[in-house]
Amino acid sequence: MDNPITLAPDYYLDNFFKLIEHAQTWYADLLTPSEHQWLAKFAQLDKQSQCLLVRFYSRRGEWFRRDKLSYNEIPNIDQCLKRLAKCGFILLNPPLSGQQLATHLLTKPEILSLYPSLAKALKKEQLIASIPAEEIVKPTLLNFDVIQLESAHMIELLLTLFFANTHQDLSQFVLDDLGLHQFEKYQLSKERRFFDCREQIEQLLQLSQITQLYSDADRKQMAALEQCYQLIPAAIEHNYIERKRQHLINDIARNFERIGEYDRALELFKTTHLPPTRERQARILDKLDHDEAFSDIVTEMLTHPVDLAEYEVATKLEQRVRRKRGEKVARITKPKCHEYRLDLDLSTQRVELAAKDYFEQQGWQVFYAENSFLNGLFGLAFWDVIFAPVEGAFLNAYQYKPLDLYHSDFQEKRQDVINFVFAQMENEGLAHLKTRYREKFNTSNPFVHWAGFEFDLLEAALETIPVPTLSELFKVQLSGLAIYRNGMPDLIAFKEDQYRWIEVKGPGDKLQDNQWRWIREFERLNQPFSVCYVNQ
Repeated sequence: MDNPITLAPDYYLDNFFKLIEHAQTWYADLLTPSEHQWLAKFAQLDKQSQCLLVRFYSRRGEWFRRDKLSYNEIPNIDQCLKRLAKCGFILLNPPLSGQQLATHLLTKPEILSLYPSLAKALKKEQLIASIPAEEIVKPTLLNFDVIQLESAHMIELLLTLFFANTHQDLSQFVLDDLGLHQFEKYQLSKERRFFDCREQIEQLLQLSQITQLYSDADRKQMAALEQCYQLIPAAIEHNYIERKRQHLINDIARNFERIGEYDRALELFKTTHLPPTRERQARILDKLDHDEAFSDIVTEMLTHPVDLAEYEVATKLEQRVRRKRGEKVARITKPKCHEYRLDLDLSTQRVELAAKDYFEQQGWQVFYAENSFLNGLFGLAFWDVIFAPVEGAFLNAYQYKPLDLYHSDFQEKRQDVINFVFAQMENEGLAHLKTRYREKFNTSNPFVHWAGFEFDLLEAALETIPVPTLSELFKVQLSGLAIYRNGMPDLIAFKEDQYRWIEVKGPGDKLQDNQWRWIREFERLNQPFSVCYVNQ
């Protein structure tokens, strides 16, 4: 058994210094004077005080209780608190309202002890609401010191500058240090500057806060949705941030649509060009019987589709347009699939596993891998493409995918490497993927879900599925990396030199659009494919 990795007691301080070094190396000109001053003062602190401050930044919120602080590597916590307060990093026992205290620092029993007149039957949220908003609590009434973190925004700022996103935090370093997250050793960009101006940084941070507000809001209330939308900043020249901004607008607009506020939803959708904005506009216009506008937008989608997914939607909507004009429209012909119709016991396991057992009894070697199989093969075969040294693709050592993976020019930037992979497949086959599987096992890859991609499955596939077939399937995936990464059959089965893709459907379940997309490709490539309908 491998020896467990043991981290140094103050491991987190080294990680925090990584954030600081990155910010000062690449973004010194975008930091404010007060932020430079903060960093300078932090560097002058003694190590224990630095550790305690980073401990605060590793926790949620800006309010803390002294009686909840206990760290073996910081034996002199009280001295550190005084030092941090003197240097302006924290406030000790600042004035705070009863509602603030109860919300951030007290348990329900403690609230009742401090406010014995409140009804015990009330929920904590109701108790907090019952406390007079203007009441300031005196520290002498508490049996612990209250700590408020000053410059709480510094950790979010440093993390955003380092990771170029708002969802990775200090725990990312820990996962990596423990070997729980392993990343490819790709070449970092020479110019690791993701932001060009301070406004871009502020907007990304702001969008993150609004997204959280939106997530916590009652999205069935128009006022809550309107509040979130009004906070969204104006467009800015940064593809990543603008995409995030438009995605949030689309989400809010979709909720306006769901509650029947169609005019407002339309107004919001018209401010974005990110899919599915045109589809949603078309569907709303259809509901409102604005037939001319409905027809116009469908025509735009058919003429200049953003991608295959939008074109497929437009094809269906065009039928709706024609029917509303009174035309007789034949339904789109779908491929005819080979079918199994089985009666199986579903009382003890999910339908896919019941079907797997059935086919194994028929002598097949069956894997329930769904999207993990073909994506896994693709990820292994095109490993060098995904992690190619393209300038701007990798800004730090903790990315599981290049920043431009789903951008329209992803392939163009890597065409030479892609051509090499296909040439190697044609000349040498794919046997080398077994070695790559072992070498890269558990290394993060956007297409390889290691837990769902067994080595036995890889071996069976390479022995049974012809290389030219896999090559054609990979070309399908490359034609739309985002839309073709799901909808794949549940099961892949092997018997001697045969193989078969099998999609399993339980009672009342139907094939979805993303599955029909793959079925059409299977038909085009003459792939052995079946739909297995299971009744209980």
